[in-house]
Amino acid sequence: MNKILHDANNAQRILKLTADTMLLVDRHGVCVDIEPHCDLWFLQEDILLGKNIFELLPEYTRERVMPIFQIVLEEQRSISKNFKLVLKGETFYFKCLMFPYDGMVLCQYRDITQRSNVKRQLEQANLTLRAIQKVAQIGQWTYNTKQNIFHYLGYTGVLCEENVQNLAIEKYVELIVEEDRQSFMEWCRVNEKELNMESISYRVRLNGEIFYMRIQTYLREQRSDGSFNIEGYIQNITDIQHRRNDINTLTHAINNAKESIFAAKPDGTIIFANRRFLYNHGISENEDISQLKIYNVAADMPTQEAWNERCKDVIHGGSSNFVAHHPSKINKGILAYEGTMYNVTNDSGEESYWSFAHDISERIRYEAQIKRLNQIMDTTINNLPAGIVVKEINNDFRYIYRNREAYNRDLYKNDPVGKNDFDFYPPIVAEKKRQEDIQVATTGKGLHWTAEGKDRNGNMIILDKRKIRVDGDELSSPIIVSIEWDITELEMIKRELQSSKEKAEMSDSLKSAFLANMSHEIRTPLNAIVGFSHLIAESDDAEERKTYYNIVNANNERLLQLINEILDLSKIESGTIEFSFGPASLHNLCREVHDAHIFRTPQGVSLVYESSDESLMIETDKNRVFQVISNLIGNAVKFTKEGSISYGYKLADNQIVFHVTDTGTGIEPEKVGRVFERFAKLNNHAQGTGLGLSICKSIVERLGGKISVSSEFGKGTTFTFTLPYTIANPANVDSSKKENGEGNIAGIASAGKTADSSVDSSANTRHACILVAEDTDSNFDLLEAILGKDHQLIRAHDGMEAVTMFDEVKPDLILMDIKMPNLDGLEATKIIRELSATVPIIAQSAFAYEQDRKAAEEAGCNDFIAKPIADDKLKAMIHKWLLPS
Repeated sequence: MNKILHDANNAQRILKLTADTMLLVDRHGVCVDIEPHCDLWFLQEDILLGKNIFELLPEYTRERVMPIFQIVLEEQRSISKNFKLVLKGETFYFKCLMFPYDGMVLCQYRDITQRSNVKRQLEQANLTLRAIQKVAQIGQWTYNTKQNIFHYLGYTGVLCEENVQNLAIEKYVELIVEEDRQSFMEWCRVNEKELNMESISYRVRLNGEIFYMRIQTYLREQRSDGSFNIEGYIQNITDIQHRRNDINTLTHAINNAKESIFAAKPDGTIIFANRRFLYNHGISENEDISQLKIYNVAADMPTQEAWNERCKDVIHGGSSNFVAHHPSKINKGILAYEGTMYNVTNDSGEESYWSFAHDISERIRYEAQIKRLNQIMDTTINNLPAGIVVKEINNDFRYIYRNREAYNRDLYKNDPVGKNDFDFYPPIVAEKKRQEDIQVATTGKGLHWTAEGKDRNGNMIILDKRKIRVDGDELSSPIIVSIEWDITELEMIKRELQSSKEKAEMSDSLKSAFLANMSHEIRTPLNAIVGFSHLIAESDDAEERKTYYNIVNANNERLLQLINEILDLSKIESGTIEFSFGPASLHNLCREVHDAHIFRTPQGVSLVYESSDESLMIETDKNRVFQVISNLIGNAVKFTKEGSISYGYKLADNQIVFHVTDTGTGIEPEKVGRVFERFAKLNNHAQGTGLGLSICKSIVERLGGKISVSSEFGKGTTFTFTLPYTIANPANVDSSKKENGEGNIAGIASAGKTADSSVDSSANTRHACILVAEDTDSNFDLLEAILGKDHQLIRAHDGMEAVTMFDEVKPDLILMDIKMPNLDGLEATKIIRELSATVPIIAQSAFAYEQDRKAAEEAGCNDFIAKPIADDKLKAMIHKWLLPS
């Protein structure tokens, strides 16, 4: 046999007809040979030959191709992968087969763009179909007559899921409500014999709930083993059935309503009547009402002409209101009906008239009594301490009654009937009253408002005013009733009470916020101070003692800052804060600020004093300006983890404009307006009392300036404040001397070291593993110093990390700080309690009130220890909760 395909002379020809594009690439990615077999512009010799193909690939594709290329070289094995390639705005998909070839890689490029696009279109169509199935609550099923197993999937919400589910037919039948099983089994038997595309509905009981289902077959085919595969769809029609039930309920409600309801054809033939109608007209419920005419039954419509007259008032497709006097021939106690008649056209185009009426006999009797009381009411109204005016709408709003104005206790001596507001008030006032009347008359909606003005003696008066429209059968035309009460004394008392209430609530709120913040902010540094002070006394290591001392010193500074802020606030509140004005060189002042804060700026954050006019000198309190700038920089340090904090000043519009700008987290737009409020902490995880910015505002305003803030959330914040440009005598300025007044506030440098949270696999397994959730470095260092020699400590920097690490390290005990970023300790404890009910959790917090202990207990903590933490107490508590090894 002639083996044409094995003939080497035919290899090149066959390769051109069948093969993909071949690229031979050396280990550095340079294309050393290429055999193109496509018309793609980027797979040609002049573009690729001798070039590094990885440098020509887009970054997205290069990052995915290169690792595969290296594996082929290193492991000397072939790999086939699909890749996406975007060039000049076009997207290509290709399969790349890589083969090791004499220290190089032979790459076989196969264009699969069209196939990939078709695949995505099919996937989109499938997603659309699934969305439709979800909305319609439809699923698919198949059933094999030999296996007796239902296979189904879809979105009915009843047994169906996106993955195929299997259930024996016997098990499925057990779920069907007993009364519906026989009809379902009969439907199954019919479909086993022949294709029956008629659907049936039945009920399924699942988890104590009833679902209505509809099932139908659309395919029946025989298999090679003689069995049949039957396929179809199933739909959850529970909502549809409930709507049908609602209609039945509505029909039942209408039949038992207190209103008299009937429906009749245009010729008067009754087609519906509820029980109340039948009872009122003495008709038996068993009587065939279709043989009755409404005008032979109702006393208020004794003839067909009267019925036609009633129907004539009903607009086609609309309604008409009516009052029927003495409507019943049988029940003389019914004095009148008030009702509405509707014209209704059904789907067949047949018209009918529906009447809904209720008995107003009691109302008529009451109205008669009211008329007898009118004379008494007229006398009462004339003696009320209120101004009452009644106007006719259709008669130019002229008075038909007027007693007095609320603030004029004298009755009108002249008869006001027939006059209007223009006869009593200046044109402007009268026109305003006329517009109010027109609004009430046209909309039918009453007006109610409070007005302040002056009485005839020039005293302030507050009036409660109302205007309402009144319509009624007894009135010849609609009227407007205006009532005004003098509520001056009542309103003044109300305002005083409201003001007192607001002040009391604000005072209570500020006091609570102050106490809570002080408790936390003072206990936090005290925890480190007390703990490390004990450790300094116990340690013989000089380097260790120095480290502990630095931590204590840093927390001492922080505590001193808190006390200074409280003292400043006290002086501001009492008005005793002192200012010492004198000439100040702004450039020297800003350099001093820089020197004070440069070593306290966190790593990764640069402090920049921007070039400013070095010659500017003003009369001001240098120490207080230093305090304001330092406070603003210290505030920026709390929220800036990387980037810069810059500050400077300039002369503009005869004012010195200072600014402090950071690249930190920024302030959320809805919180910007609250930054200068006392005790306001926009970030509960940041240190401080919430007083610093409020103190800055008070100082700047006392110096004659203003302070403001602008911020973009996530990008940074700029604080700006101004001072008057009061020229100073430069001869009095000692530029070489730094003044460190009592008001200077400097930022606090971070103390302590970052704990290593890794777990040493060679650690003594006899020591307990303790997970410490603590966001403050110095506090963790204290715990490390107290417990590190006897136990293995692993640190989580926040609640979220604590939850994650718990599942990884399975600690013997957890020390949980309460106030942490991302996820606080209480929420973290609740989550861990879902994972383990036995691991001991000890809450540690500078919040030490009873409600804090109770909150920790409710969250699932076993015990609570307040900061500052005593080492002996902590060791005793840990020993108490650790099980013996």
